Amino acid sequence: MNPSPPSSVRAAFGLVLGIVLLAGFVDAYSFVRFQEMFVSFMSGNTTSLGVAVAHQQVAHAQRLGLVLGLFVGGVVLGTLLHQRLSPRWSAPGLLLVVAALLLVAQAFPALGIEGLTLAMGVLNASVHQVGDTPVSLTYFTGALVKFGTGLAQLLSGRPQSGQWLGQLGLWLGFLVGAVAGAFALGRFPHAALPLAAAFSAALAALALVARGWR
Repeated sequence: MNPSPPSSVRAAFGLVLGIVLLAGFVDAYSFVRFQEMFVSFMSGNTTSLGVAVAHQQVAHAQRLGLVLGLFVGGVVLGTLLHQRLSPRWSAPGLLLVVAALLLVAQAFPALGIEGLTLAMGVLNASVHQVGDTPVSLTYFTGALVKFGTGLAQLLSGRPQSGQWLGQLGLWLGFLVGAVAGAFALGRFPHAALPLAAAFSAALAALALVARGWR
């Protein structure tokens, strides 16, 4: 496969940055709205599950187990759709599914955490690689490790590809999204999820014209 042109890679990185911002927005919304429950940060939920089991908090442990299972289910669903859709329509299609699930969570509050978790699982299957660089949309411990490794190589005078700076950009995008999500929930709670759904739909439109991702 020929390498993607730089302009295509930049457009693809912009798409991924938008997806990361969306993930941060929804994760912060869930964290505040559902008593510190994450819907995209499963490492945090796993730690919380361990604490709940140790403290014999059965109901909370069951809730966390459900969220973890739903996230995996969303990834499975998103991956199957990604495989069945044409390359041009895979990311746009999944982003539209995410938008629909966000609206379901808004319309049916009793299924809010379930809808958000499924949406974030699907979102994680939408894009896997930009150019030659693998990306993880919600795993930012790894992004910070890659950034730190690249910074160490720079300080020691060793050659680096420059991809480490992109990892910092993704982390910052998630942080900005989290700030926006918490702010939106506090200021206009009934419009926060519809806004996120509209943003996901806009990203679907961007994905139709962006190249360099898969």
